[in-house]
Amino acid sequence: MRLHTRIATAAAGPALIATCLLGAAPAQAQANPPCYAKSGHLYCGNTAGVSLWRSPRYSGHDQDVVDTLKSNPSYFQCYVSGQRHGGGNSIWYRTYGDVTGRTGYVAAESVYTWKDPFPGVRHC
Repeated sequence: MRLHTRIATAAAGPALIATCLLGAAPAQAQANPPCYAKSGHLYCGNTAGVSLWRSPRYSGHDQDVVDTLKSNPSYFQCYVSGQRHGGGNSIWYRTYGDVTGRTGYVAAESVYTWKDPFPGVRHC
């Protein structure tokens, strides 16, 4: 975590102090509620409009995209290991798409978790 060297005054309010200490904008923090696991499933913020893939890997073929995840936050059934992605790991979360309702995989880089796989989420 990066701390700024400026001291926020009390008149600035808690939101500005949190911004300085955590480096995140207050609106962004409110837009993405914390992730949690319940009954082995994940409930978490994510990139809206992300593609769901037929298998846990990116491919150059459009037919491998089975649906789109438009919601944020979203429900994720479970996780699997697949292709390594830009998030620095190979964890993918399975969920239902918002257009056709088909099941597919989203790379963990598009799910706003602090750790992958997220603790308490079951393996598919």
